[in-house]
Amino acid sequence: MKRGTVVWVDLSDAHPPERGKVRPAVIVSGDVHNATLDTVVVVPTSSLAPEILPLRVRVGIFAGKESFAVVPGLRQVSKRRLRGTLGLVDTTQLASLDASLRTYLA
Repeated sequence: MKRGTVVWVDLSDAHPPERGKVRPAVIVSGDVHNATLDTVVVVPTSSLAPEILPLRVRVGIFAGKESFAVVPGLRQVSKRRLRGTLGLVDTTQLASLDASLRTYLA
């Protein structure tokens, strides 16, 4: 698992306002941790616009839709929840997501 990979993840046990169902998410945990642990940290995405910095960050087009990382949805998940890979977030958009995560968590 590489940081910045967009994966399908099953979040079906979520309760509102958490994001649920199987949806794309960006892996934001580090590569060393991803290789070692049975979990990854993800930020789920939504196709609902607009970008609202720092809470909703555009990360590209995945599964045929413009995708926005929903930063408050940050979540650690078991790798057993991962259902496939959609691609990689480009470095510029990953840097924007990182900045939003720092702002949100500060």
